Amino acid sequence: MKVFLVPPPALALPAVKGGAVETLITHLIEENERQKKLELVCVSLPDPDAEQAALRYRHTRIYYLPAQPLRQKLWGPVCGQLRRMHRPAPLNCWYNQVLRAVQAEQPDLVVTEGGDLTETRAISQVMGRDRCFAHLHMQLRATPLLERMYGHILAISNFVAESYHPTRPVQVHLVPNCVDLARFNPLPACVGEQEDLRRRLGFEKEDFVLLFCGRICPEKGIQHLVEALRYLDDPHVKLLVIGSPFFAAQDTSPFFERLKEQQKALEGRLFFTGFVPNPQLPAYYRMANAACFPAVWDEPAGITAIEAMACGCPVIATQSGGMPEYLEGSGAILLPRNERIREDGSLEEIPGVPELSRSIAEAVEQLRADPRRAADMSAAGCRRARDFSRQAYYERFVAALGR
Repeated sequence: MKVFLVPPPALALPAVKGGAVETLITHLIEENERQKKLELVCVSLPDPDAEQAALRYRHTRIYYLPAQPLRQKLWGPVCGQLRRMHRPAPLNCWYNQVLRAVQAEQPDLVVTEGGDLTETRAISQVMGRDRCFAHLHMQLRATPLLERMYGHILAISNFVAESYHPTRPVQVHLVPNCVDLARFNPLPACVGEQEDLRRRLGFEKEDFVLLFCGRICPEKGIQHLVEALRYLDDPHVKLLVIGSPFFAAQDTSPFFERLKEQQKALEGRLFFTGFVPNPQLPAYYRMANAACFPAVWDEPAGITAIEAMACGCPVIATQSGGMPEYLEGSGAILLPRNERIREDGSLEEIPGVPELSRSIAEAVEQLRADPRRAADMSAAGCRRARDFSRQAYYERFVAALGR
């Protein structure tokens, strides 16, 4: 069966510059190289490193389609005219190239992998609704247009599946996210790995290192984690922040710079690494004493939480979206949010809930005071992470396609 995957035009495939969606697609591609159940076709922005890495694939063909900014600038008036004529024109003309690739390939199915799911409307008209799948990485709500376009939904958590609420028949398939357990596991790559990394980062042996990994943006709640340091008086409690505003494609933002301004006041307790490539992340999780993911939006499902569990790193997280179901059975400390960022970006205060930064500080103090609990969380997290293997992800994906 030939399956055409359409990611957003943001980062390259394979995921040489990071990206959650791109990393998951790369897992599919690489597991398909092993199991060979599908013929995969993908599209991607051009990237020399990605194109070189793709040469090893035998069962996946990738179209590297340039963004063409000049054509995009001229496309606006044309798009507007076509839409006034009720023709399905995408806002980003990159998708016109994708449509031509789909027509050339004549796939059995098309899977739109996140991004603006409405941009493949013309493809849906060509393929037919029943042969089009929407992979809901970020989208939570059904809309009349999405229901006309897609006959199948791939939900990354039960939270996402239960939030979609279609008004017409649609097949909803649960396909939880995954990590590569051959890479993310508690076994160090070499003797002294953790000690060497702690020393290079400037941590002392007695430091309790709290880790955050992810996009640096308000909805991820990193600001509450930085604030929690102020409630933790011990100078040996330190925070390591791994990530950037948008993976390798964007290394700064006004929000990120405001966070960095707090380093001086926290006197050597707050550290930033910037973007770290996925193959290097396991060493950071193994080195840390705990990982914290204080999302204040409805997180559909966090890959970083699986990565931390798989490496034996105890997890503190918020009761947000699909996170509780991913962390079920891991012993993770789940905290209520005292504020929530809605889908439209507005902030909702939740009355009667303790301030999140104080709750984080209390959870850290509990873990520091109870090494046995931390060890139990480490072991339970490793066991739970086995449910999110790359092999299981691939098999669920293939089953959802009806094969």
